[in-house]
Parts: sequence; C-alpha cells; structure tokens
Amino acid sequence: AISVLMKVLEDVTQEAMVRHEAGEALGAIGSPEVIPILEKYKKDAIVEVAETCELALDRIKWIQSEEITSNLSESPYKSVDPAPPAPSEDVAELKQVLLDEKATLFDRYRAMFSLRNLRTKEAVLALSAGLKCSSALFRHEVAFVLGQLQDTNSVPFLKESLEDCDENE
Repeated sequence: AISVLMKVLEDVTQEAMVRHEAGEALGAIGSPEVIPILEKYKKDAIVEVAETCELALDRIKWIQSEEITSNLSESPYKSVDPAPPAPSEDVAELKQVLLDEKATLFDRYRAMFSLRNLRTKEAVLALSAGLKCSSALFRHEVAFVLGQLQDTNSVPFLKESLEDCDENE
C-alpha cells in the first residue's frame, strides 16, 4: 500500500483532497520509510497537502517517542487518527489550543481528538468553533470529527458551513 500511496501523493494531477488522503494514510501507517517523501511534500504548493504531510511527520515522530506509552484517552470510534489525543480533559484548555492558529497543527489536532473523545455538549460546542478557523484542512477534519460524534448540538454549525458558498470543497 505504501508505494501506491506515495505515487498518489507525488501525482500533482490528482485533486488536492486525494493527495491529502494519501498523505494522511502514509501517516496512519506510521512507517519511518515514508519520512523522506513526507519531508518533500510538506513544502507542497497545495496548502492542504503540505499541512497533511507536516501532520503525518509529527505523528510518526510521536510514534517513535516515549510518549506513545503514556495513558491517553482511547478513541471510541476505533479510527486511526492523524494525531493522538492530548493528555488533558479540560474543555476550556483544549478549546484554547484548538483555536490557537499559532500553535502547531499537531497540537491543535491533539486537542481536537481529546474533545471528540470526551463526547460532551461542551466539547461539541468547542469543536464547532473550529469550523471558523482559517485552515481548510483543519475545518475539514473538525467537520469529520463532528460527523463521528453525531451530536445534534453541532448541526447548526455544520449547516452554516455547508451553506457558505466560499467554503473550500
């Protein structure tokens, strides 16, 4: 699978989201052998591809670190996420990191997945605020996570995003 995913990531004629998904899958596999290609494409002209490769690299570094053995919340969705959950369960703290556009994308994703795993109304509302962030990739992932949650509190926020004609496809 790695060789096919690498070819898709390298194929600039592919749609940005196809290349993004290939980069995300390479990060999910987590093999150190993909580090060189991810390093190359973290500078891609397509922002979503570059951000995805940066996230995938951070995930692989995390897998290789000591922190992987720490006690983190388990995903109730059994998904392989682009980042592990943050160790915090404080919604206000996690929301602050989630919305901090100066924080690394990896840390913001960690906050996102911790909020998802909490599955509370407060966490859903915090996540919904992420639909206003500047990164199209980030908004895409927030919408995906809200879809996983299937919480009615997110519906007005998702509806607003869907009705925004300027939203990235």
